[in-house]
Amino acid sequence: MDTVKRKPIEKRPLYREEIRNSIKKAIIKGELKPGDRIIETRWAKELGVSQSPVREAIRELEMIGMVENIPYKGCFVRKVTQKDMKDSYKVRMYLELLGIQDAVKNADENKIKELYSIMKEMEAAAKEQDFDLYIQKDVLFHRKIVAISKNEILLRSWDQCNMQDLTYIGTWISPRTLEQLSVRHEGLYEAIAAGDEERASTEVSCHFEQLIDELEIKE
Repeated sequence: MDTVKRKPIEKRPLYREEIRNSIKKAIIKGELKPGDRIIETRWAKELGVSQSPVREAIRELEMIGMVENIPYKGCFVRKVTQKDMKDSYKVRMYLELLGIQDAVKNADENKIKELYSIMKEMEAAAKEQDFDLYIQKDVLFHRKIVAISKNEILLRSWDQCNMQDLTYIGTWISPRTLEQLSVRHEGLYEAIAAGDEERASTEVSCHFEQLIDELEIKE
């Protein structure tokens, strides 16, 4: 366990996500390394919260593969492999291929404006090097496309894949800058705004294939 001093989280409802993000950041930044045990009582003390939300946060990290629970031993940091990331990108690509095809058909002027606004907020966050805000806007941009499709089952499936955490990890390990990553979304927006289903499908495929190829570069 690292010795980094952490600011206690203000006690209020719905702070489990902040606890999860604190542990997640410690893992991604290498403060907690693969094989390290995550001790609930220590995290609860450091963050100034009870053990219950820490336990729930750890369980959520276990669901996305960052933590593994070994019976009778405890919870330990699991190394997120490049195969994990490639598999997640492939799943996202096919979900979003389906989503963008219907989004092109359903996008009206207001939805296109909303998508444009989110994209510009993402680009602004990238320019300011605000990593957390960039992730928030990146995830919101992709989710908005899926939501515009009006396919509720698809949207629930997308949500269940814990896209924010996976996007956080993928962006952190990417060899590209936030600004380089942010401008890649412009083609997705332009295809939807133009109502071009074929181009939209091509843009989604290229978007995720680039991310997968860059994981290859880092091997």
